[in-house]
Amino acid sequence: MPTLLDLLGRNIAEPDVAARLAAFPGLRPEEAGATDDRAKDVRYLRSPAEGLQLKLSEEGEILAIFMMSDGKEGFSEFRGELPGRLHFAAEPSDAIRALGPPALRQPPRAYGAYRLGELLRFDGPEHSVHIQFRADDDGIDLVTAMLARQVPGRSRAPK
Repeated sequence: MPTLLDLLGRNIAEPDVAARLAAFPGLRPEEAGATDDRAKDVRYLRSPAEGLQLKLSEEGEILAIFMMSDGKEGFSEFRGELPGRLHFAAEPSDAIRALGPPALRQPPRAYGAYRLGELLRFDGPEHSVHIQFRADDDGIDLVTAMLARQVPGRSRAPK
């Protein structure tokens, strides 16, 4: 069975993609549309109960996959397999051991009262995986996988 990351760049209308997404029966379209600098019109499929959100192009191509920790933006914890077989209690060193050296590493930071933990980005030929850690050093807050062309400053495969 393909992983969720294998669905990046695929269309949700493709039968095998639809079959894989059927494992998440709570996925529903977000009520309001959105715009994005890199894609004219985007839409989202969300399942707060399953901790999963998909960013789609207007045509239904899967552009990004968001796997949430418990409580992140009102979501429950994603229960599927995380990249590198990580778990939400993992620390940055665990992610580096599982996925190799990151292409980008940002230290914890704050925006006013809003605090973010360390951010790691791992680049593959077709996609990137971003792991945002909690500010309190208590594991992973969010895992985002997206097509390389959706990553700011990245348009092609790493050398």
